[in-house]
Amino acid sequence: MITFNNYTVLLLLISGLLVLVFDVKNYAKASMQKEKKGALIAGWLNLSLGVLSYFGYLVYEKWFWK
Repeated sequence: MITFNNYTVLLLLISGLLVLVFDVKNYAKASMQKEKKGALIAGWLNLSLGVLSYFGYLVYEKWFWK
């Protein structure tokens, strides 16, 4: 089976971390509260989707794909 799930998980995790580290800090320095809140939501959403996708794929591989 050909899958791109590993790349998707990696991109979601890296982009989530980068948004949380750089964007949130820059928006906080510039006193842009709405943008900071949006960046926080986007960063945490990317991280949670990456983790959820990783564990979902592990479950799929273990129990449903034989």
